Amino acid sequence: MNTAPLACLLTITLMAGGSAAAQTETRSTQIWRCGPEGRELRDAPCPEATQRPGQRLDYEQPSAAQRSEARQVAERDARLARQLERERLAREAQAPRGAAGIHGRGRPPELAASAPTGKTAKAPKPPKPPQAHKPKLAKPQPPGSKASQASG
Repeated sequence: MNTAPLACLLTITLMAGGSAAAQTETRSTQIWRCGPEGRELRDAPCPEATQRPGQRLDYEQPSAAQRSEARQVAERDARLARQLERERLAREAQAPRGAAGIHGRGRPPELAASAPTGKTAKAPKPPKPPQAHKPKLAKPQPPGSKASQASG
């Protein structure tokens, strides 16, 4: 196999990538630090201290081609995200519904081995613990009633 065309293609690709970085424009502006401890940045002199000198800030401005390429990449990523979401929703719609156990499966391992395949078996309910009941006591009768006279 001849590797010369591959090497030539690789060289062209690297040169194109390097020229994209050179398309940015270096710009500068004046900024002033205002407020307590100079934490507020302004593009005009501070109102409380007009004699304070500004500082020069250099930055790179992307070119129109770079902005356009970034917009195209963002649109492509958004289309891919929508497609992946549709696929995920379709898979979730086809997946069997059921409560997941603590271990992340639909049923405990001992029930999963004994359950028939293709059907979702409900786990048997555990027996209820015995409940302690309070003893029923006779209601106290007010003094002077027939029930209280009969017992006395």
